[in-house]
Amino acid sequence: MEEKAKKTKIIVKAPTQERSRQTVATILDACSRLLISEGFYAITTDKIAKEAGVSIGSLYQFFGNKESVVQAVVKNLIEEDKRMLSEKMRPISPLPPEQRMKAMIELAIETVRRNSALRSKLTTIQYYVAEASYISESLRFYQDVIRYNLPQIPGRDMDKVSYMVVNTFIGLVNTMLIDKPDAIHDPAIVHEMHQLFFKFLDLDSSTVANTTAPSRSKGDFI
Repeated sequence: MEEKAKKTKIIVKAPTQERSRQTVATILDACSRLLISEGFYAITTDKIAKEAGVSIGSLYQFFGNKESVVQAVVKNLIEEDKRMLSEKMRPISPLPPEQRMKAMIELAIETVRRNSALRSKLTTIQYYVAEASYISESLRFYQDVIRYNLPQIPGRDMDKVSYMVVNTFIGLVNTMLIDKPDAIHDPAIVHEMHQLFFKFLDLDSSTVANTTAPSRSKGDFI
């Protein structure tokens, strides 16, 4: 059976003037609210325009269909995640390995908790609306951050370790957002996530516990 083809996503033009950027931001905010309240399959471009308080013609100046609006919502969320991670990793990177990893897990959870209601609605459709190359690029960004900040573990391929850490975390979070969206706020679940990653990274072993943070230039985090 052939896989259902993705519907073409058309972004007509990027906003260049402040007024246009504000219009696009208003459209994306409206789309986000509708995704939370109605879900992806129930919304239309007409509903998005009405919720945003703009004409359908104004929406079609920037977006060719519903999928392209939702694609922009997904990208905005991911780009804000990257910005938040980049900013908040700076004071975390110089910490000793175990403190660093604990702080990194807490930061990742804090990031997911931001807009968790929207994320729960995007989890099942974000890979449909977003380009595969963009998702892959974003995953590599997260893997680079993790790889740079992990202590070297003897006998382990740290590129593969960072790959496993990132994809395991994302897999866990996506499952929770679908099955039990409130689980990310459960202290017991958060504790188990700490245990999972600490044990996978052998952070209780003396070889890792005594590892010092690699030398970094001021302001570096990757």
